[in-house]
Amino acid sequence: MGIPGNSGLALIASLQSTDAGAAMTRQLKDEGHLTQRETDVFTMFQFTAGAAIVNFFSSGAVLFTLTMMDGSLAVTSSIGLAVAVMFIFKFVGANLFRIYLNITEGKDDEKQKNVKKETAQEAA
Repeated sequence: MGIPGNSGLALIASLQSTDAGAAMTRQLKDEGHLTQRETDVFTMFQFTAGAAIVNFFSSGAVLFTLTMMDGSLAVTSSIGLAVAVMFIFKFVGANLFRIYLNITEGKDDEKQKNVKKETAQEAA
């Protein structure tokens, strides 16, 4: 994802609690361990399926006990697949946001250069 390794604890916290992950990310940003770009990408990672572990097992606990009319489990092997999909798309979302930033940051720099040139020409 392009973020430094010292954000690992914040990553683990974000899988368990949306508030703890956000607070730790804010602290890393305030202390200068993360740049604005890294903070944006990491926030996108956290935003996608926020608190995935806790929400999955607390909300999904009811689904694990559902049974069909014949007594067989209604939710079987798809449990592991659902967790895998959530984790995969956390990384997909963060990397798509990195691509978006790569595309738009160049445009922002060009706009700023054009504004500076126009301001300098008007001043002269």
